[in-house]
Amino acid sequence: MEQIDFPHTLVSYKEPVITLTFKEGAHLDIKEIRELIKAAEKLSGNKPYLIFSDTRVFLTITPEARKISAEQKEAPYLIANAVLLNNLPLKLTANFFLKFNHPHFKFKVFNNEKKAMKWLMQFDPR
Repeated sequence: MEQIDFPHTLVSYKEPVITLTFKEGAHLDIKEIRELIKAAEKLSGNKPYLIFSDTRVFLTITPEARKISAEQKEAPYLIANAVLLNNLPLKLTANFFLKFNHPHFKFKVFNNEKKAMKWLMQFDPR
């Protein structure tokens, strides 16, 4: 499994899934979102990919970062993102993202890893 380690996130790849494991206290702004997208594209070989986001830690994401992360021109190969979380503030943020940022990819929030992966794999581009 290939991986890239950032101060805020561990990014790993096992085709076709990019796993984003966020680190405690991560703060994501436009710069960090673009780093993650670039890493995902590098690891996937610029092929369509799925994202599994493990957000079971305290983290923050700016409104600007949420906005660009939803845009197709920023992440053209992203097909779907399953977000695993276990706290209400992040669930509210995720629901706000879905409702107001209208991501170009499939997006769903889970509190169970197996259910998240099952949902995600229905979009397998291979």
